[in-house]
Amino acid sequence: MIRIRAASLLVAVLLSGCATPPPPDPGAIAAAYAEAGQYDAAAREIDLAVRAHPRDAALRRQAASIHRRAGNVGKAVGQLEAALRLTPTDAEIWVDLGDLESERDNTADAYVAYRRASELAPRNLRAVAGLALAAERLGFQEEAEAAYARWAALEKESGDDSPPAHMD
Repeated sequence: MIRIRAASLLVAVLLSGCATPPPPDPGAIAAAYAEAGQYDAAAREIDLAVRAHPRDAALRRQAASIHRRAGNVGKAVGQLEAALRLTPTDAEIWVDLGDLESERDNTADAYVAYRRASELAPRNLRAVAGLALAAERLGFQEEAEAAYARWAALEKESGDDSPPAHMD
């Protein structure tokens, strides 16, 4: 049903007289399924889109998000790792990977991902917060305290004066 709607929309745009229609979004059908809560169908569609556009890091990040919601965490991690091979300096992908590894209780892998993200984007609140929590869980007390201090400073700069969660 969603695929038919997307195709109908594309035909309508083409018939409307636009000389150069916008290029289709390869992840649009998958996004529509995901928005409708149909994650298995979304995962099938995003896999097709990734096969057609294997060098699209943003599409791989979208695939990771969809697979995560579909319960395919291993596939989500694989998509993020593939995206990092394409764009290794994208801090947001590193943060997403840290979040996934943290959810899987792979604290050491989460720590590595958050640390890399915070090196690439020292003002990224998610990266710094993730680093603080992961470093603390691993017993890297000095690094955790430094990250908590950075986290607090970033929140203060953003107007949130409350101490970071989990901070003693």
